[in-house]
Amino acid sequence: MHLEGTYVIKAPRKKVFDFVSNPKSVSRCLPDLQSLEILSKDSFKATVKVGIGFVKGTFNFDVNLLEKTPPSHAKLKAHGSGSGSVIDLDTSIDLTDNPDGGTKLTWTAEAMIGGLLAGVGQRLIGTASEKQVSQLFDCIKKNLER
Repeated sequence: MHLEGTYVIKAPRKKVFDFVSNPKSVSRCLPDLQSLEILSKDSFKATVKVGIGFVKGTFNFDVNLLEKTPPSHAKLKAHGSGSGSVIDLDTSIDLTDNPDGGTKLTWTAEAMIGGLLAGVGQRLIGTASEKQVSQLFDCIKKNLER
């Protein structure tokens, strides 16, 4: 499944990059986060509650920052499992100066879902995923624009 979006954040690019590339900062915005273990400046483990259709439960994610080009690009890879399902997620974040000020954050994600979650149906998964991603980036924006 392919997801993408753009946000304009009223903050300098370096500040946005520092926030989204820092596990401690960005984890504060993960919806339904149950626990967090920071392994290094570029990796962490997160336990997250997930509920889509009849599949509800806790997923354990390993998240790694694979590429970092301050202050313009970051690429993350996440692998999660739980409730008889697996999720693999590759996410790229690109930051550019916004012509009207602040930073334009453009993100893309490729999600591969297997197990019980895959049986829920693309439409339900797509709607739930968009909601979770919106919550994440709305929180990031709110934190950076304080």
